[in-house]
Amino acid sequence: MASKPPSTRLRALLRARINRRIDELNLSRADAAAELGFTASQLTRLHAGEDIFSLDRLVDAAAAIGLTVRMTATRPYGQ
Repeated sequence: MASKPPSTRLRALLRARINRRIDELNLSRADAAAELGFTASQLTRLHAGEDIFSLDRLVDAAAAIGLTVRMTATRPYGQ
């Protein structure tokens, strides 16, 4: 079975963190969608964990609700 690309895992982590931040801010669904620049349907899909958003879109959404996304690229130890 082929493993999923690293970007899939990163998108999943970011979706989860965005969902937690929405909860932390006690945003209504309408307010959350407006803040993120999503439609109500897209917000529902985000909450459901559907992998429909690009990493770029998720980074922008995270920033819109006060999250900072950092990225580190390293090579394996010893190489």
